Amino acid sequence: MSETRGLQAWLKLILNQQMPALDLVVQQICQLDERNEGNADDLAKIVLRDAGLTTKVLRVANAVHYNRSGKPIQTVSRAIIQVGFLEIKNITLASSLIDSFLQGKPRQLLLQQLSQSFHAAVQARALVPRADASKRELVFIAALLRHIGKLALLATREPVAENFVRECREYPDDEHAIAMKFLGVGIDHLSRELVKEWKLGDFILEAVQQSVPTGSVGALVNLADSISVHLSAGLQSAKMLENCAQVAQICQLTLEESQQQVLLMAEEAALTANQYNAESLVPLLPNRAQILAQSEEPARTGYEFSTQLNTLLKLQRVNDSLSRLLHATVICLQEGVGLPRVALLLMDYQSKSFAPSYVAGRDTQLWRNQAAISLEQLHKGEVLYDLLRQDQMCWHKKQQCAPALGALQQFLPYDGDCFVASVRVDKRLFGLLYADAAGKSLDERQQTEFELTAQLLTLLLQQSETKTSE
Repeated sequence: MSETRGLQAWLKLILNQQMPALDLVVQQICQLDERNEGNADDLAKIVLRDAGLTTKVLRVANAVHYNRSGKPIQTVSRAIIQVGFLEIKNITLASSLIDSFLQGKPRQLLLQQLSQSFHAAVQARALVPRADASKRELVFIAALLRHIGKLALLATREPVAENFVRECREYPDDEHAIAMKFLGVGIDHLSRELVKEWKLGDFILEAVQQSVPTGSVGALVNLADSISVHLSAGLQSAKMLENCAQVAQICQLTLEESQQQVLLMAEEAALTANQYNAESLVPLLPNRAQILAQSEEPARTGYEFSTQLNTLLKLQRVNDSLSRLLHATVICLQEGVGLPRVALLLMDYQSKSFAPSYVAGRDTQLWRNQAAISLEQLHKGEVLYDLLRQDQMCWHKKQQCAPALGALQQFLPYDGDCFVASVRVDKRLFGLLYADAAGKSLDERQQTEFELTAQLLTLLLQQSETKTSE
């Protein structure tokens, strides 16, 4: 066993590593105060010093979670005005931290721990009451750094540190005892001291503690962390039933609604990882199909579609995030309409292309990294070219007289039917809804329900934009 034991020994070892994830830039960002108007200029200067960081910040700021207008944000200053100082500050901080931990060739164990922290951050953000929406990004960062001690230990590549993390992953409820066994210090104690050394702020300091008051930021972070640890066992496991009951109480949902929220946020984690250029984490994040496979699939009642439509309408009524609304639309098509594989491709106005952002079904995770449709590559006579000119839903069937799939071939490499429809807001092209039968045929009921869902999404997006502009 390593001779490194006790708080001071581990602090010395970690601090001597000069971890790039917690360099001067990160500390400068943490010290910016939104109450000081001059700090907006300081934040812009910090971001603009690094071209790579500037690109990442603008990419995330243009995601629908932040930029609900759909109009491209092309400068950091504009991002701060349109999205908000606090949001851009935390996007910058998260981008810096994630990018630094992923530099070089991080070991698999570090990737696993970072993916778990990333998933917890997305779950935590969804737990913040809508009345305190301004705290959502702070909670995201707090949950991301909940295990800063473990991340720092893994960055040292010390065998004893890796053994500690492995055993914690196997026995998550015995973390303190395992830390004392391998490290000679409690992991929470080590994390708190690292937060102080790196001047990450009181908000993070509260988040890294296990014992926190009910209803506090730390309590939300701990609940989200528990979800990220236990979700792989399925929604019906004892721990996840307990977690979902807490989510239901915090968010004023039924148990079933809280389970759906947890699943949506698991999907959101993969999307957010792509937005942060952390694609290497996506395969390690929870997969909806695998989670649901842990539970018995309920028999269809015939009311699935109406239930999913009601969910969409409820999300709009309570003014939930646009990202969650888009996720719910994809789930409505897969679980409500019964379409095996679904994607919502959002329009990227800078590259003039459609990118698969929200997906559901077998093998659809690959679409996020491997599929994209450029408007400039569309040709007359193929499905999408005709669709965008006529602005009508298309049902592509396997038959000789059907238009060529063209750019859609990458989504449907085998024989079978598919649906595709454009989604527009005030005549502006927002995206494409795509669904296929995984090599089989589709029917008229599915066509009707797919078209109705596309029309409802268009209406809800229009209402959402009207609210944003008021």
